[in-house]
Amino acid sequence: MTYIVLILCVFLVGMALAAVLVKDLRSAIILLSALSLFASLAFLIVAAPDVAITEAAIGSALTTVIFVIALFRTRKSTEGNTSATVRRVDESARAVRRKETDNA
Repeated sequence: MTYIVLILCVFLVGMALAAVLVKDLRSAIILLSALSLFASLAFLIVAAPDVAITEAAIGSALTTVIFVIALFRTRKSTEGNTSATVRRVDESARAVRRKETDNA
């Protein structure tokens, strides 16, 4: 049983790193949801069923739903709409880059 828990912990760390390093938000949400499910499995293996149920309900289900809703609402509000602030920041970054290349 100790080896199973150790393997599961290594797997959880790997999934957490993958969720942080992945570029696509949808993939990160899926990885975090799977991470939470495997964490609830780990709690179940170490004889903490109440914590496992709580992790599965809140960590996996509720948090995933909130992330997906936020992802879709963010994409709807930014599709085809480049705000003036974003354009100003982009222009400022270009000006700084030009100035750095001129000084080099």
